[in-house]
Amino acid sequence: MTRRIVMADDNEAFREVTAQLLRKGGYDVTTAGTGREALQAISRQKPDLILLDIMMPGLDGITVLKRIRDQNPLLGVVMVTAFGSEEIAVEALTAGADDYLIKPLDYKETFIRLERVLERSQLRQERKRLQEELALAHDELQAKYVELEGSYGRIQELEEKTRELFERYLPSPVARYLIDDPSRAKLGGERKEVTILFADLRRFTALAEKMAPERLLEVVNSYLALATEVIFAEGGVPDKFMGDAVMALYNAPLDQPDHAFRAVKTAFALRESLERHHIEPVLHFGFGINTGEVLVGNVGSEALMNYTAVGDAVNVAFRLQELAKGQQILLTHTTYHQVKDFVDARALGPMRIRRRAEQAEVYEALSLKPRQPE
Repeated sequence: MTRRIVMADDNEAFREVTAQLLRKGGYDVTTAGTGREALQAISRQKPDLILLDIMMPGLDGITVLKRIRDQNPLLGVVMVTAFGSEEIAVEALTAGADDYLIKPLDYKETFIRLERVLERSQLRQERKRLQEELALAHDELQAKYVELEGSYGRIQELEEKTRELFERYLPSPVARYLIDDPSRAKLGGERKEVTILFADLRRFTALAEKMAPERLLEVVNSYLALATEVIFAEGGVPDKFMGDAVMALYNAPLDQPDHAFRAVKTAFALRESLERHHIEPVLHFGFGINTGEVLVGNVGSEALMNYTAVGDAVNVAFRLQELAKGQQILLTHTTYHQVKDFVDARALGPMRIRRRAEQAEVYEALSLKPRQPE
């Protein structure tokens, strides 16, 4: 089935060139030169994705984005800007954008990121449908329980099916956490010490310049699927995928006294797993791991929310990952302090982390010691 895209940009030359390339890529594209035209096209075409320039006459892209989100929180929206500032990116993402692209576009990377947004949008719609089915199933279960009060076996079977469906769209620990107490499925969270792991593929940008988008997406998914498998095996929760990177949480939502060690063990296990699986082309992850207090819970809106962690500790882990070379596992002092009895590491000394005033004590994890937490 052909995916429909509405593209809005006041630069006619850029608009037509990009639309032509998208059509060659198999998309059905409708173009608009202003924000108002974009809203009209969205109303008529019922697209699967919106490609929206931020700077437009009349209604700017952010205003259009907010109106779209008021009507449809599930639709995929990608913002386009000629200004690559973090302030603009944060404003767009806060307003509800799924992603943003910076002009001039790298069209190979653009196709990959559009496909990822389309997949997320489809998952959101499927999740909404599933929630409606779950609500209906819950009502039916209640009626059946009254009617067949002694039929515990059937009830358990239906609950297991519900759990299995839920776990298709959420990490298993989060699914169990919410199913065990549905009142937890609301906006808000709790302060909690967690360990955050970021793993990012090295040389991905260079690879994207040489490889067809379809093959590139296949390669990235192979690496991320392997990473997800290892994260689950160590009791982690995959928080989000960001292009060729993955973020994972430990000690949330379920308590894990050895959460820091689990995160470090995940990094070593993923390195070893890559050596066994021989994915081609050969790429390596760089790892950044930090432990600290964050706010964990449901973030977003009543219509669309995600279970995630928010706080400075997350930013530090991400910035630390940026410093890591391929296969290198970097730890902050707080993580190292919790795992030093179980991990051989060497101090790299104070290092400057981007966008932070103070230097951070950084350690490189070298190997796991024979002794492990009980």
